[in-house]
Amino acid sequence: MTAAPEPESVCAVIIAFHPDSGFVPRLRKLYSQFQAMVVVNNTPHSKEQASLDLGTGGAEKFRLIQNGRNLGVGAALNQGLAQALAWGCRWIVTLDQDSRCYADMVQTLLQVKARCATQPVVVGGNYYDPRNGTTRVPMGGPGEYLEQTTVITSACLVDAVFAERLGGFRDDYFIDQLDHEFCLRARKHGARILISRKPVMEHSVGEDGGTWLPLFGRLPNHVPVRKYYIARNSIVTIARYWRVEPDWCARRLLRLLFGAALMLLFEERRRQKLKAFMLGIRDGLGHRMGACEYGGLIQK
Repeated sequence: MTAAPEPESVCAVIIAFHPDSGFVPRLRKLYSQFQAMVVVNNTPHSKEQASLDLGTGGAEKFRLIQNGRNLGVGAALNQGLAQALAWGCRWIVTLDQDSRCYADMVQTLLQVKARCATQPVVVGGNYYDPRNGTTRVPMGGPGEYLEQTTVITSACLVDAVFAERLGGFRDDYFIDQLDHEFCLRARKHGARILISRKPVMEHSVGEDGGTWLPLFGRLPNHVPVRKYYIARNSIVTIARYWRVEPDWCARRLLRLLFGAALMLLFEERRRQKLKAFMLGIRDGLGHRMGACEYGGLIQK
């Protein structure tokens, strides 16, 4: 039986997959900001699992969920959401394993939430990108937040009860674009999507090694299988929401095509990435979801 939610009880939901050596120290720095914390480890059976057991110190409630295999980000987020609700937490903050959160992250997000008279609400956190030396949205300007159509998963404050009523996160997306889909679905059900003007973390999209271009800065770098998920899930999201969110869908489609052009012009492993991208487009149009089945093919 789910406990009754407490008004300001906030639970961190953090997804791990082959985490680096700095992961545990980053978690320890987060302890004091939360009443509860769930770490969902999607790393396949390996020595890394034992190293993530942080014990019960720090947050009042802590749980490590060892999946023993990669269930995808959506399924892992739903596991964390279910645990937060079982503990009676009213809010969750979803986090990527590599984000470097500031000490006032939760306080900043709750302040933005408190300023918003309309509920439910999803509050994303502005972030500083050290690769490009920029923030996601401008820090200056009137007010403490900006209205958005979608925000990214990391440092996102979500009404846990509302998320459960929506059906949680799309686990069939596996990875990529599920944060945007969740926001679009939340808007469809009356939620406002906000982002704080104040940065709450350091965060960069993709992996290191992206090409630097004048005017564009450092481009995101993704392995071929991520190209597959980005293409497939973008197509599925656009197909579902273009009638109710035409502006966002048009921008997403243009960004997808522009990203493909930049990939072919500037990125390494272009043949593998193009193959993965085209397979993603095909499966998106055919609405074939779940984990990618072409791992061996697109890595060649």
